[in-house]
Amino acid sequence: MDMQLQDIIDTREEQPPIWVAFPDADTFKVLVRPLGRKQAEFVEEATEPQWDMATLIKRQILNHDRYLELFLGWVVVDWSGLTVDVLRRLVLLKNLKQLLLFKGEIACDDKAKSMLTRFSPAFSIWVNQICLNVERFNAEREEEGEKKP
Repeated sequence: MDMQLQDIIDTREEQPPIWVAFPDADTFKVLVRPLGRKQAEFVEEATEPQWDMATLIKRQILNHDRYLELFLGWVVVDWSGLTVDVLRRLVLLKNLKQLLLFKGEIACDDKAKSMLTRFSPAFSIWVNQICLNVERFNAEREEEGEKKP
């Protein structure tokens, strides 16, 4: 039986996303996709020329807001179970008494992802840690595969 290279190499550009439960939140789960090779692409896309006023030389500068937008748009695919009760442990809320009457879930969209990440260091750090853990797991899995005969 001949072995074909296309049968061996995983050529998917992306790995499937996985649901990860947010710590100490019974209902809140986030569908996270590994960053993979996209990081370099996002850095390149978010880098723009700007004038350095001290030297009057144009330099390439990373636009952190643009990078964050690209990163979140890719990594955080969706979420479920984000309620006011969970949200109040992540960010400061205005009109909490009024908000506690809302029993539904807060929808996931690009603006919500951006706001939650900007105003909740706990969420932002957690998302980054999940990405690193998935990348580390994938690398370790590949190393184990290489060791096996």
